[in-house]
Amino acid sequence: MTQSHHTEILSTSTAELIRRYGEFDSEGFLKSFYIINEELIGAIRNASQWLKEGFWANEHLSEEWEKENPCDNCPDKPSCGITCRRKHSFDKVVYGGLLCGNSPVAYRLFWESDDVENKVHFKVRLQGENELVFSRDIGHAPGAIEFGRYGLVRIERNKIVLPPWSAALYKMFVRHPKGFPLSALARELRGEFIGIYRTLSGSEVKTNKLREQLHSPRLSHILNNKLSELNLLLRDHEVREDFIPRADKYKSNNKPYYIPYISE
Repeated sequence: MTQSHHTEILSTSTAELIRRYGEFDSEGFLKSFYIINEELIGAIRNASQWLKEGFWANEHLSEEWEKENPCDNCPDKPSCGITCRRKHSFDKVVYGGLLCGNSPVAYRLFWESDDVENKVHFKVRLQGENELVFSRDIGHAPGAIEFGRYGLVRIERNKIVLPPWSAALYKMFVRHPKGFPLSALARELRGEFIGIYRTLSGSEVKTNKLREQLHSPRLSHILNNKLSELNLLLRDHEVREDFIPRADKYKSNNKPYYIPYISE
């Protein structure tokens, strides 16, 4: 996954223009600036490449990046140069809109409703003397993970049928983006976990067996084995590592496990 922000180094003169004529919100993010020069256009375009490198399968660039500059095919382009009003108007609307978060830079598509798109905007601030820092206004969401019936889960474009234990465990990680220690499944998350498992298994006999496992003196061993089983199934289906639960410390029941793709 790419870094959470992207930095462009501006010339002193361009940075000073932004500092002098830009409007910033209470958090220091640019909300209005329309003196767009070629240096800024280049910086915004570079930020679009950073954005694309961090995309998952359910994201794509907005149509703003494909808008055609009216001067590109104009026969008078060589003579009018930087004085062209049409060019300045285009740059102000398109690049100014992208820079100041007024136009969407990308969309996030949710599989379960193919006509729903979430808009992503740039948040841009001026840092230090001449650093222009780009970030997203919304992070990655669990839109690329969708649960169906009978243990079916779709991760990006992979369809996998998981056994009840694995499906319930994975669904718990999706429900808790910040993660949780495995031991929490037998304590504070016990009721939620059992409820999910009962729905997925459709069997009260299997659910009672799960209750026994959560009381077992071998609980730590059981939980680690079940997590290993889940992760092996995901890797067998070539699921990317950012969708596979992990902890920052190897095999520690007291350390939160989480799915990096949706971690907060």
